[in-house]
Amino acid sequence: MTKTVVRPPSAINYGFRPASYFEALDPHTLILASILGEERRKDVASRLASGNFDPLVWGDWLTESKLDDSVRRILGRGHPSFMGGEYLPPFKKEEIEIARVVLASVTQDVISVRARRAGKRIAYRVVDEYEGVFALPHKTSRQPLTLGQLIGLIDGAVRENDPWSGGIVFATLACNIDNSGDPDEMRGFVAVSSNFYPALAAHYDEAIERFIDARAATQDSEEEEAV
Repeated sequence: MTKTVVRPPSAINYGFRPASYFEALDPHTLILASILGEERRKDVASRLASGNFDPLVWGDWLTESKLDDSVRRILGRGHPSFMGGEYLPPFKKEEIEIARVVLASVTQDVISVRARRAGKRIAYRVVDEYEGVFALPHKTSRQPLTLGQLIGLIDGAVRENDPWSGGIVFATLACNIDNSGDPDEMRGFVAVSSNFYPALAAHYDEAIERFIDARAATQDSEEEEAV
């Protein structure tokens, strides 16, 4: 197993820490962070940004956290990608999503990083749509994580029985690159976002490109040596 080391991009404040995951939240953040489905979340985000936010017009179901089976089946008939996130486990009491990893797979699989109140501490867990079990480098904290600490949690999370290293993002990339044999096919395959950490996406956009470039360079070198 090879350890993945990715140099972080510059000009990002890794010490940034949200004031809270639970109190005095912007209403838009609260709405978006509670929607499981990726396509529904994108739709609502677009409507919120345009000011066209009227549930009486387009239906309360769009902002519901978890849809019932009949509605999910209807969405699935449109395209399998509409299922992305819809089969994530429901939120526990006083739990909210603080980051998500979205894969450009046929069914647009989603991995969710969550935080919830646990007495005077904050408890964390990672869930996916396949009942995956993730071991985390740290499970609780007294206050919200800094951006750097959140990245450490994401990159230190290990899926049970996963032979690839690098945490949620880079283990996923390594697995798919090893299976496809072409690192360039993975550009744009993984997207990371957060309603609490605006710079998280920028960090991973650059870190993922560096990772893929490194894998492509290694592959080219190995092919040259084999000639």
